[in-house]
Amino acid sequence: MSHSNKISVVVLGSEDHLKKALITLILGTDLSLLPKKNDLKEPGIYENDMHSVICPPDRACNDLKNVFAPNQDPDMSLLVVKKGFTTEEVWKQVDNLHRITGKPTEEFIVVLPLGNKESFYPFKCYTLDQVFRKLTQLAEERESTSTRLPAQPAASWSQTPPHPMKEGQHPTTEVNLVLLGMTGAGKSASGNTILRKKQFISKASSKPVTTECQEAKTEIGGRRVRVIDTPDIFDDNRKSPNKEHVRKCLELCQSGPRVYLLVIHVSRFTDGERDILKKMETAFGREVVKQTVVLFTRGGDLQHGGMSFEDFLCGCQPDLKKIVEKCGGRCVLFENSASYSDQVEKLLQIVDRM
Repeated sequence: MSHSNKISVVVLGSEDHLKKALITLILGTDLSLLPKKNDLKEPGIYENDMHSVICPPDRACNDLKNVFAPNQDPDMSLLVVKKGFTTEEVWKQVDNLHRITGKPTEEFIVVLPLGNKESFYPFKCYTLDQVFRKLTQLAEERESTSTRLPAQPAASWSQTPPHPMKEGQHPTTEVNLVLLGMTGAGKSASGNTILRKKQFISKASSKPVTTECQEAKTEIGGRRVRVIDTPDIFDDNRKSPNKEHVRKCLELCQSGPRVYLLVIHVSRFTDGERDILKKMETAFGREVVKQTVVLFTRGGDLQHGGMSFEDFLCGCQPDLKKIVEKCGGRCVLFENSASYSDQVEKLLQIVDRM
C-alpha cells in the first residue's frame, strides 16, 4: 500500500455493518456506488482520490497476514468495536491480531463507538474525531512530502552513505529511559539487559544495592539511548518521594525525550506498589503516566508456570491491571537472565510510538 500517495487504511472487526459505516465515513461515498465488492466476505479495497481502504474478513488469517506482509505499510489500522464492548474481549481481539500479523499491539487503533469518550484502556484507542484528525494530519504530511524539493544532490551521499533503517528507527534521536520501581524489582538488571552489558551493579540482596542515580549510554539501531538507573525513590518508609534522587534523575536526562520504565516483578506485587503511579505523579508531574511503560521482570517465572504474558495480564490483580490500563496498556516482559534481543526491540518499538 505504501507505493501510492493515497492514505492507506485497514479496517478490522467482527461487525460488518460497523465496518461499512466507518469506510463510508472515510470515503464520503456510499459503498454501493463503488465498483469494488462490498459484502466484506473477502478482502475488498475501496478507494477515492485520497484514501485506499482495505477490509479483510475478520477471521481469515491468511488474508490478514497478506495485508500486513513486510512489503505492505498501512498508514492506519483501525479496529471497529460495538457499543457495550468489554475491555477483555477487545484486548483479546487486539492480541489475536498481534499474533496473526506479528505487528505490535500499538499499531491497532480501537475506534470507540459514538458516545464513548477516550479513557484508560489496555489498548490504543481513538474517538471518531481523533481518527479524522489523524487522517487529516497524514494527508497534510503526505502533501508536504510530495511537494518538498531534495535538500541536496544525490551525489553528496557518496561521502556519508546512510545506514539502512528498519521501520521505527530514528538515527538522530536520543531517548532517555528512566528505570523506576521498588527495591528488588529488577531495575538495574533490566538496565543491563537494555545496554547489553553489565553496567549497573545487580545482585540478590536483602538491602538496596543501588543507592544513587546512575546513567549509562549506548546506541541501538542508530538511536542514542541513555539509561538512568535509580534507587528506590518511593521507599515505603518515606512519606514523600526522595526529592534529591528526583532532582538528580531529572538532571541526568535534560536533553532528549524521556520515557519512564516502571519496573515490577511479575511474581510479586506489593502493597507499596498499589499507589505507585500517585507517587510518580508527585515526583515527576501529572503527565508522567503518558510517558510510562510498565516493564515486568522475571518473565521466566511465567514460562515455568505454563502461563503466557497475555494470560497474566488478563488474570492479574485488579490494582495491577489498573496500573497497566492507566499507562495506556504499554507493557513489556523481560527475562534478565537471558539474552533475548527481541525483548529490548519490543520495548523500543513502544518507545518509538510514544
